[in-house]
Amino acid sequence: MSHQHSNMPRPISVVIVAALVMLEALAVLGCAISYLGNLSTDGAVNVGGQIFMLALCLLLAIWQGSVAANFFKGKAFTRAPIIVWQLFQLILSVSFLSSNIPMVKIAALASIMIAGSSVVLLFAPKTTAFLGDRPSN
Repeated sequence: MSHQHSNMPRPISVVIVAALVMLEALAVLGCAISYLGNLSTDGAVNVGGQIFMLALCLLLAIWQGSVAANFFKGKAFTRAPIIVWQLFQLILSVSFLSSNIPMVKIAALASIMIAGSSVVLLFAPKTTAFLGDRPSN
């Protein structure tokens, strides 16, 4: 039973996870907008590949925004996509820690902290009770 069928108040952990996932969606959207601005420049990928990457980034941003909104509503099915995204984020962020660019390292550390916090809060007892996985006390 998801939150739709209960009168349990929304725990702060749910609000925080939804906000973090929405923040990630906005970051991906920002990357897509930046990518759009650099679309005409020559790169390692041809124009078709660049357009594909732009479309992929836009779709990912929309998808993440939808997942965040549905999680906030208490839909339990959103937990799996959140976990998968956080794992990808952790894997990619760890690889960026070896960069020589300080801002890239800072962004990677922030990304790791956001992903770790999201996963921990996703399985907090109040969160799982809100999603209908446990009886609330």
